[in-house]
Amino acid sequence: MQYTDSSWHRPYGSEEGLGFGHGDGAVVGEIEGSLVWANYPRRREDGVWTPNLRGMIRTTADGYELVVSMHGQSVQATDAPYRAILARVELTTDAERYRWLNTCFVVGEGEIDEEHESWWLDTYVCINEQAHGRPAIGAEPPERFRRAGRTG
Repeated sequence: MQYTDSSWHRPYGSEEGLGFGHGDGAVVGEIEGSLVWANYPRRREDGVWTPNLRGMIRTTADGYELVVSMHGQSVQATDAPYRAILARVELTTDAERYRWLNTCFVVGEGEIDEEHESWWLDTYVCINEQAHGRPAIGAEPPERFRRAGRTG
């Protein structure tokens, strides 16, 4: 993901800050396509940025669109200018093939290079395997996302 334009501020005379930026990128893996997004993060007093991203995967390889929402924390790494990112990612769509994502919890971990304003996330689908019933809405996740050897 690469910012194409951004603006960063510390308007209160302290470490607290805010910003806005937008950009594009690519999604590769289970879902592939191009990504457009905007981010309106807040910088906490302790220096942690809290990404607040909205966007869309606009062209998946099979012609579908997904809406993306991301909230997380970006913490300064020991190797400046990098920041470590942990995030919750929501993917939503009316495409039947991907409807199972509408009720999944997706976590991401990655990094941002502040100097080049580029970042990346590896994402993982978390499936609730403790609940006894099936989801009342959405669809069951594909079996490949379940733990091996699970029964019931």
